[in-house]
Amino acid sequence: MNFFKKIRKAIKSSFLYEVLKNYFPKVNKSFSETYGEDLFVNYFFKDLKKGFYVDIGCNLPKSGSLTYMLYKKGWSGIKVDISKRSIELNKIYRKRDINLNLSVGKDEKVVDSFIFYDNCSMNTVNKEFRKYTEKSVKKKPTVNKITQKKLDSILKNNNISKINYLNIDVEGNESEVLNGFKISKFKPELVSIEIHDKKCPPLENKVYKYFVKNNYELISIYGWTYFFTINEKNNIHFDI
Repeated sequence: MNFFKKIRKAIKSSFLYEVLKNYFPKVNKSFSETYGEDLFVNYFFKDLKKGFYVDIGCNLPKSGSLTYMLYKKGWSGIKVDISKRSIELNKIYRKRDINLNLSVGKDEKVVDSFIFYDNCSMNTVNKEFRKYTEKSVKKKPTVNKITQKKLDSILKNNNISKINYLNIDVEGNESEVLNGFKISKFKPELVSIEIHDKKCPPLENKVYKYFVKNNYELISIYGWTYFFTINEKNNIHFDI
């Protein structure tokens, strides 16, 4: 039995499997694998046919993507991931996008990336999150060197002046991404970001405080994913 499990795991981690998985995505209404966050994103922008997104920690091009529904209706954007495999797949299926194999943080340097599987959504550059994931998947990661850029630098290098939607899913490194980003300059209408905190809402969490400080308000929560908006005209799901 262990032999067949190893074979199945090897097949599911292969590049060809990911190509086929994204060509024939398993979808009912949502491309998200967990809570259907992309349905909320699509509803939020239901009246905007074309816009621009920035997806940090994008992982796969279709399966589990919070931006694929937007891409389908004509949007485009910048997608970044530390997994080379992920970016290769995005270049195949998301040709309108700018797809970058980079880390994003507050400093511009070369950092260690911890790759557990090529198709793993829990790959990270955060050393503490690495320890958590090692216990979770019972596997030590492959450690690769990767270039890290500030989000501001990425946007400047690609002549981006406006962002409609920003998604940040970087497994414990969210604060580092925000520290390299002038949100007051770009003012994305909607931001989704993972906040790993036992309290909900996490009023004392530094990521949460960052958005409050910058005049954003929490409008919805899907699992670990928190949605913030600066656009006061949109309906709020709840108030705090």
